[in-house]
Amino acid sequence: MKSKTLLTRRDFLRTASLGAAAGATVPTLLVGTALGARDDDAPILVLVQLCGGNDGLNTLVPFTDDAYHNARPVIALRPAEVLKLGATPFKDDFGFHPALRPLMSLWNRGGMAVVNGVGYPNSNRSHFRSTEIWHTGADADQTEPLGWLGRSLDYVCPGESAPTLAISLGSDTPQVIKGNRAVSVCYHESVGPQKICELLHRAPGSAADYPDTRFASGLRTIAALIAGGLGARVYCHDICGFDTHADAPAVHARLWTEVSEGLQAFFADLDRRGGADRVLVMAFSEFGRRVAENGSNGTDHGAAGLVFLWGRAVRGGIYGEPPSLAELDHGDLKMTVDFRSVYATVLDHWLGVSHERILGRRFAKLPLLAA
Repeated sequence: MKSKTLLTRRDFLRTASLGAAAGATVPTLLVGTALGARDDDAPILVLVQLCGGNDGLNTLVPFTDDAYHNARPVIALRPAEVLKLGATPFKDDFGFHPALRPLMSLWNRGGMAVVNGVGYPNSNRSHFRSTEIWHTGADADQTEPLGWLGRSLDYVCPGESAPTLAISLGSDTPQVIKGNRAVSVCYHESVGPQKICELLHRAPGSAADYPDTRFASGLRTIAALIAGGLGARVYCHDICGFDTHADAPAVHARLWTEVSEGLQAFFADLDRRGGADRVLVMAFSEFGRRVAENGSNGTDHGAAGLVFLWGRAVRGGIYGEPPSLAELDHGDLKMTVDFRSVYATVLDHWLGVSHERILGRRFAKLPLLAA
């Protein structure tokens, strides 16, 4: 890691404590202090959590499967509604939810990948516990205090102090970026972009029109921080509401419209500012939904789901064996890809950190990223 250490973790914590005592925001106090030296070549990961449990079956839709329509007589998408995948091995069997239309330009030029059947053995249906498992990379019967990205950032900055390497948009620092040494900063949108650091003032203005949503606003801030030269390697963002127990068709469509339109503007912004080659966006949810619809035109907590990747380094396409709707695990889709296989791919081929060192053992990798 080329970034110069500018603030020890002890100094960071002391500064944060003083800021809290003075009623000031931590980001305001961190102006020009905890930032790593600019490295225009370092890859950046933007991690997005689709909080609540995204319905994978109504996102990547098996529209030709009778079992899908029989299990969801009300909420299933009809063949005429879905977006066709083009010339792919799955083109005759699957299509995207129509709310993903803004992302089809990325898909068509090979900048979007979807991994099917992602989960872990002995899946937990608790939002909190399953999120913890995804954030840490631990087995379902183990606990781990540090996040998989926090541990990886510790590894690239092994000294007693480290620069700020992770930024979280929201009021709490997610467990996924918690480490022993690498400093993470939590930025709350209500503070206002002018307060996070002088870098936002130096950054050129947004080069794209963003929708007026919280999700898009966060992506606009991330793009400005990247353009301004912040040395962070990881940004965390989320969009909540995917726990679609009721009225799923309307809620799901609204949420994916927000995601798709926000990401469309984000990549257009990066393309015009420069730096798009450095950015990989990965989206996950803590679990999928059950196959059968419930009595409230929704679905309940399930198991295996989807992981999405967007960016110029992505090898676009559909990955992972689609779980069978005829062979369920107590009403849930069976896992066909361990979520840590996706992490292993990102660690080894994007962040440049040995996944075995971070995850504790070897996992099969997927050809998601260009060499």
